[in-house]
Amino acid sequence: MLQQIAFLPQRQFHVLINFKNDERVVAILPNEAGKFRVVDQGKIIAEVNFDENRSVVCCQGKLEDNIMAQLAFHIKSHYAS
Repeated sequence: MLQQIAFLPQRQFHVLINFKNDERVVAILPNEAGKFRVVDQGKIIAEVNFDENRSVVCCQGKLEDNIMAQLAFHIKSHYAS
């Protein structure tokens, strides 16, 4: 039986994302499998993952390319430090 891997609120971090008309702080919750849940104002807007080329891809939800690029930058920066 497969065990579902939970997202870890205690390891969350926050980033500032520039949406079309405004900037908002979103929470990024990682899980042990390397996926990231993106939460904006209490609502899950996407789950993202990195592919073999270290590019971020959207697993669930639909985000614009500029938002995906910002998320990729912030996630990589968070783990680089």
